[in-house]
Amino acid sequence: MFKNMLQNRENQPIRQKSGEFLLFQSDKYLSPLQKELSKKIDARYVRTFYNLFIAILTFRDRPMGLLLSELGGFLTGFASAPAGTKRISHLLSCKKWTHKSIDDFFFNRGKQRIEQLSLDLKRPLLLWDESCIEKSESSFLGGLCSVFSRKAQRLTRIRPGFFNPPGKRVYTTGYKWTGVMLSGLGEVPSVFNMTWWTSRGKHKEHATNIVFRMLRKIQEQIGTIALHVFDRGYANANMLEWLIQFEQNFLIRWKSNHIFLNEHGELKKIYHIARSYKGKDNKLVKDKERKKMKRISIAWAPVKHPEFPDNQLYLIIIRDKNNCNPPIYLITSIPILDKHTAWEMCFSYIHRWEIEQSFRCCKSELGMESPRLWFFERTLKLLAIVSLVYDFLLRMLNNWKPWTKQILSTWCHRTGNRYRKAAIPIYRLRAAISMALLGLFFEKKFEQSGWFDSVT
Repeated sequence: MFKNMLQNRENQPIRQKSGEFLLFQSDKYLSPLQKELSKKIDARYVRTFYNLFIAILTFRDRPMGLLLSELGGFLTGFASAPAGTKRISHLLSCKKWTHKSIDDFFFNRGKQRIEQLSLDLKRPLLLWDESCIEKSESSFLGGLCSVFSRKAQRLTRIRPGFFNPPGKRVYTTGYKWTGVMLSGLGEVPSVFNMTWWTSRGKHKEHATNIVFRMLRKIQEQIGTIALHVFDRGYANANMLEWLIQFEQNFLIRWKSNHIFLNEHGELKKIYHIARSYKGKDNKLVKDKERKKMKRISIAWAPVKHPEFPDNQLYLIIIRDKNNCNPPIYLITSIPILDKHTAWEMCFSYIHRWEIEQSFRCCKSELGMESPRLWFFERTLKLLAIVSLVYDFLLRMLNNWKPWTKQILSTWCHRTGNRYRKAAIPIYRLRAAISMALLGLFFEKKFEQSGWFDSVT
């Protein structure tokens, strides 16, 4: 439906300019991918692919946002919803294309953006992290495995008056998720790679294999331009070995009790090494997670890992001046020779919070935990299309800031200064885009039924 509206807009002009702009920009965004898919699958499937993209962008419902029966009504109209559902099912079951086509699309766009950031003299940042999609009510869907339930951890957190949490970790069924976001300091991030995998069954995979393949691909096609930013889950010798083998620059938050060689060649735990170095500079920064300002100090020291004594590394120590939070220890391969480079590494790690926000947005706003497909390959295709929707929203925030303000004020007005200035633009933008496309959808249906002619 939406593809036909876009193609026939010269004969039947679209009255709503916001909807026409969205259809045009989405078609432009997906154009390279649609050309690639047209070489593999029928043109009708490509049209369904575009219409499904717009339907996911339009339909906002966390528990049912990705049900094929719900999305089918937006493709052919709610009176013919079963036909639309069947089209989506045929697209996802087609064996002539896989989710890897979308992975290649993200990688090629990321490669171009890395080159552009380098020309702008900005250091590209590849933000790594892992999450999971919880399917606690499912038992027979393809690809399910055991995942640590972050939702249960959040719900059982100790609060005043409630002090009896479970003694062990809570596990449930679901899919594992490895994500990489591309960004730069002061830049809006974009999707570089999204991989969903399982640790059981015929699609069994290991997280280490995914990381190894991605690092090898980056080394072969991009080189050593980007800085890889990791959290403590990646702080191990295997990760260092691969990063050194593929000659990649990295920044990893390390655990305080791991042993390193200090500048005198002595084996000591990281927090023991850090005691010898006082803060060399301090700044007032904003803690996004706790939503407050705090003053931090920074220090650095040359260190080496015991298993790789030939590779010079640097330890960055970040301390809270008020001692409200424990120190943060960062290990990097970038030579730290002055405070400017040290602060750049500090803010690069703080910028890693963006990938945490992306996981949250994809689960809560885009309904990534709602698919109910029997076969894992089809689930991967649907989730990859959802990641395209998320990347498109980020692109609109980055490239069309004046238009974003206009559509927010027109289609998603909010009363109150606090809410208008809250740092949740992508959620409001999704709501505004959804309302604009819904208005376009019903406008088209009214035109087909002759409702406008009867009123006039």
